[in-house]
This record gives sequence, C-alpha cells and structure tokens, in this order.
Amino acid sequence: MNLSELLAAVGPAPLRTHLLLDGGRATVGDVVITDAACPMAPGQLVLAVGVDACTSAARDVLDQAGRAGVAAVVFRSPGGRQVTGLGGTSVLFAEDHIGWAQLLVLLRTLTSAAQDQLAETPERTPPSSMHGLADAIAVMVGGTVVLYDRAHRVIAYSVRGHEIDDVRRDAILGKRTPEQWIKRFTVDRSAYQTYQNPDDVIRVDKYPNLRTRLRIAIHAGGEILGEISVAEGRHPLGGEAEEALKRAAALAVPFMLRHRTAEDTDRSTRWRMLRGLLAGDPGVASQATQAGLAPEKGLAVVGFAVHADERADATVREVFAERLVHLLSLQMGSLDPAAGVVHTDGAYYAVVPTRTEAIHERLAGRLAPALAQLVRLDIDARAAVGRRVTDLARLPDSRRDVDDQLVVLERRGAPGQVGTRGSLWAELVVLPAERAVEALDAELGGRLHRLLVHDERNGTEFVKTLRVYLEQFGSISASADELVLHPNTLRHRLARLTELSGIDLGQPAQRLALSLQLRALAHGRG
Repeated sequence: MNLSELLAAVGPAPLRTHLLLDGGRATVGDVVITDAACPMAPGQLVLAVGVDACTSAARDVLDQAGRAGVAAVVFRSPGGRQVTGLGGTSVLFAEDHIGWAQLLVLLRTLTSAAQDQLAETPERTPPSSMHGLADAIAVMVGGTVVLYDRAHRVIAYSVRGHEIDDVRRDAILGKRTPEQWIKRFTVDRSAYQTYQNPDDVIRVDKYPNLRTRLRIAIHAGGEILGEISVAEGRHPLGGEAEEALKRAAALAVPFMLRHRTAEDTDRSTRWRMLRGLLAGDPGVASQATQAGLAPEKGLAVVGFAVHADERADATVREVFAERLVHLLSLQMGSLDPAAGVVHTDGAYYAVVPTRTEAIHERLAGRLAPALAQLVRLDIDARAAVGRRVTDLARLPDSRRDVDDQLVVLERRGAPGQVGTRGSLWAELVVLPAERAVEALDAELGGRLHRLLVHDERNGTEFVKTLRVYLEQFGSISASADELVLHPNTLRHRLARLTELSGIDLGQPAQRLALSLQLRALAHGRG
C-alpha cells in the first residue's frame, strides 16, 4: 500500500495532508511512534507523538525521516498556527478528535490488511486481529462496532468508551443479536437488507430505545462473508460516516476471508463426520468418539423440516440455512454438548447422545423450546425423533424414522409439532405400503384410474364417493351424511362406479388396496 492509497482508505476525518511528495507513491510498510532508541527505517509512517509541528524539534524529526527514507511523518494538527519549513518528506496532521493510540490502531490495521491481500495462503485470523479491525472501524466511522459472520454470530466488537444501548450490550454478551430483535429486523425487512443490497449502507433509525445503526455487508467475489454494524456513539452518524463504513467494508474483506477459511475448515470437518454418521459410515467412528458421540452408549437422530422463502435468491437462502444451523446447534448443545447439527438433503439433522432409554423418551419434550423459538421467528418448522441405537450401522435407521415422521407431520400441516414413532405409529405403518403403490404398473392401478378419467371427463365424483365410503367402513348412512346425499342415491352411485371400474367392494383385499391407492393419490403418489 502506498501513502496515497492509505490516505484514501482512512478518509478525510482523522488525517489532513500538509505536504505530499511524489504524489504519495511512497510505500508504507509499518506504522511506528517516534523513539530515540529505535532509528527510523524506510517505508515507515512515523507518528510524532509529543512533538509540536511549530518547533525546531519537528524539523529535527523530519531531517531524520528524510535521511531514513520514511514515507511520511504525522504531527498533531497545529490548530491554525503557522507552520513553516516542513520539507524533505511527506507531512500529515492528525485532527484533535482522534487519539494517538486510536490512530496507531487504525493505520496499522489498514497496512496489515493490504499486506494480507498480497499473501497467497490465507491463515487463521487470531481474535486479536479481528478486535483490532473492529477498533479501526470504530475510529474510521465513529461509534460502537460489531463484526458478524454470516450466521450472525459476533466475531469481534469495539466499544471504545461510547455508551451502548441494551441491544448492543446483549449482542456482545450473548455473542449474537437477541432473538426478539432478529425477529423484528426480519419481519420489518430493515437491518437485514444488507444481504439483499450488499454494496449499500443500511440505516436503522426508527426504533425507540435503539441507537441509530449503520450496517453494511462484507462480501468478496459475490459471496457474503458477514457484516458490520456501527451504532451511534457521541456524535450522529451522517454522510461522512456512511462513506467511511463503505471503506471499512472493503478493508474487512481479507480479515473475513481468513476467518471464514479457518471456520469453514473446522465446520466442514465436523459436517463430513455427521453426514458419515447419518449414512452409517464406519470410517468416521473414531472421529465421532473424539467428538463425544459414542454409538455404543446410545445415539438418536433428531430432524427439523423448515420451510424457507422460495422467493429469496440463492445467497439469502444459503445465509438463512447457516444461521439456522447455528441456532439449532445452540439448542441441541443444551441437550448435550456433543450434539451436532448438519444441513443436508433439505432438512436439518442433529445426532444426539442418548445414554439411556429414559433420556431418549424425554427428547421430544426437550425439543419444544427449539421449535417454539423458530415459531417466534415466524419460521414454519416441525421436528421428529428417531429411534435410539447403539450400533453405528443402525444410525441410518434412526434417520429414516425422522424422514418418515417429517413426511407425516408435513401432511398434518401444523407447525411446531414434534413427532415420535409412538405418536405417529399408524401413519408410519401405512407409509411403506403407500410408497409401494407408486411402483405398481398401470394394470394394477387400472380400476381406480378408470374412475379418475371418468370424473375428469364428465364432472362426476365417483373417486370422492369411493374414498368417503371406505373411510366410513362401508356405512351407507354415515357416508350419505358426509356427502350430503340420500342413501338410495349413494347406493345407486356405488353400483354405477363398480360397474364402470370392475371393483368388487365385497372383497376385503380390494377395499384395503383401494384405500392405500387413494391415500397415495391424495399425497401425490398415485
């Protein structure tokens, strides 16, 4: 990064240019404070702390800087006093509102980011670097800063002496935005518009007891990496703050890329292990044991079916899924710290240790808070608990239990329900038979098909009549009441449909077969 690029990144608020030599092309490699014990070196940006720009001491500093090939020297702003004779190297003035420590953090963060962009191999970003980035953004924009990842977890923050509101405090302490505010921002389509408009600064200022916020997405190559939220501090966040936040979002990219790479590596390793468990892969047994998931002590699969907004674009859906995995991971972790959540094949699965049958039996009740939280966030969700197994090879059976239960719960249509094998046993018994109907050839389904075709062509209701009659166990009176028909009319209609189709309603096997075909038809399998 050269001096002119650094000045463009910093913006006009903290620094003012007094003298810029060679168009600011000097390379800046480090930011240091004047120290007689440490000689100046080429490429340094020197902060002349305690040196008055209007004195001979300032000229001595500049003479040393010129001989050493320093990129620039920064003095405290002279505040309207006359400054003469500052030549030989570029000279900048730091405005009074920014402290030397703040300026050092800001300038070092900017130069560090530029060096990271040139590095070929991203490495894990230490927490101190992320908090240093937050401090730098706080200086640039003016306010309290929180850096979020895509799942809306707090990565780093900077308060720097500003007063904060309750929402900011709770977000920092809880490592994520409080649930009720996630819901409000989502329903109002306010703060979270950053992902819809990643290059825009979103202003959030219509909520009582909530300080004005500026938010912007951090993105690279079309991928959302996270976002920055700046809450108003001592001074209003005006147009200059918005421009500074845009520069900060670009500054944050290399930091977030390194953080994301490290997080992705850890997360991908765990997700591969969980998917292997769900598939019954014996090769992940050692990983599972290290993670605290010992099959011989008992495991069960828990699943969640969640309806996402199909109108949202792929990026928004991906971010939603990531946030939901994080939310469910917190809930499942309260059941057992070793429980893990993975999103695969359109559902969210957790592998949960169930060391006793009693623990397994209580799982359904303990899922209720997780579902209630999703419902409070206006997320349509259902959950299911699979069988308890003590053999890794049988864990896929527990997952199949979950998948079947979620199918049944989806048919029932009520969000917030938790299914178990015991509560849904009847539908689970019939479900495999319904699926078998799908594989039947046309000849075996021909009798019902003839009635369907006749109804479509002639506007009759033979299929509906047959379904009601079978559901009412062949009771003429009950069926007639439901269909609002005279019993004799119903008898005539039944005679006519048997004549058309060749069905014999006196045969128990035919009645059972037709019931299954009609169930499959109702659920899109006939």
